[in-house]
Amino acid sequence: MAYTNLSDMIVPAVLGRYVTNNIIKTNRFVQSGILTPDTALGPQLTQAGSRISVPFINDLSGDADNWVDGQDIAVNSLTSGKQEGIKFYRDKAFGYTDLTTLISGAPVQEQIGNRFAQFWVRQDQKLLLQVLKGIFGNTDIAAAKLFDQTVKSPTDAQFGPKGFLAAIGLMGDLQDTTFGSIAVNSATYSMMKSQGLIETLQPQNGATPFTAYNGLRIVLDDDIETDLTDKTKPTTTAYVFGSGAVSYSTVMKSTETQRDALKSGGQDAIVQKRIGTIHVQGTSVKSDFSPAIANAVSDAELAASTTWEVVDGIDPRNIQVVAYKAQLDPMFVPGATVATTTGNTGN
Repeated sequence: MAYTNLSDMIVPAVLGRYVTNNIIKTNRFVQSGILTPDTALGPQLTQAGSRISVPFINDLSGDADNWVDGQDIAVNSLTSGKQEGIKFYRDKAFGYTDLTTLISGAPVQEQIGNRFAQFWVRQDQKLLLQVLKGIFGNTDIAAAKLFDQTVKSPTDAQFGPKGFLAAIGLMGDLQDTTFGSIAVNSATYSMMKSQGLIETLQPQNGATPFTAYNGLRIVLDDDIETDLTDKTKPTTTAYVFGSGAVSYSTVMKSTETQRDALKSGGQDAIVQKRIGTIHVQGTSVKSDFSPAIANAVSDAELAASTTWEVVDGIDPRNIQVVAYKAQLDPMFVPGATVATTTGNTGN
């Protein structure tokens, strides 16, 4: 009886490009503008080392000079700095046995390609959230960019427009021009709907409509955690992003197939190795940070406050990401307990 091997069906270079293209097309964080593909970072990914360099020029500073006849005009210099991001080296292999392929009759190449793309999308989303957890653990960043309604207003702590407006106020004078998206989990989204503040926006040129909250495009991701320490008062964090706040770049280093005629009665596998970076502008990996395993930073290390710092010369108030922590109505949270006396809605 004949069977088809993955190696017969898949051209590794073609599949690698297909998966990479599909990642960009299906990643909601990319499509919403939260993750901004940065082509300038791409060449650094395949260079030696575990970090990337993101140079920047500081804003023009000082006051204007008096224009005086007969007096030379002083020429001021620009100042620059360097942020450092971290590379993610990741690999994954999936395979099918001969018998499974024969019985299922599934389009193997399409299935693997689609699933691989979605696998990497989920990984990117998780990595972004780990990075955000880490940078907001930094005290300087948290003081400038985290609004914790459970601390600021413990008797009126539920997610709502009043707390949300206080949170986006942390963007300062950039809020009118840079805010674009808000990332929330399903429980938060349900609560937002209950408040009647979600609208559907129609972009120009017949693009797909999207839901928005106070003009911000909503991106749902249930990897955003809900804290159930007190099941009657669950809390979560929503993240609001300005345009270009998070740079993103990946490269598919290799796609390979492997045939083992003996293992599991005959098995084909496909292996992908990928390098990437997700970098919040204005932050940097600490100069003395070193992962426990060389060149292999873990999710826990990305989420650690000790990994990140504010770049010298950068005012943390200008980082274009805001975290809004608030309490959720337990009615919308699986595993939460609805108290006998419910709190207010934060309106």
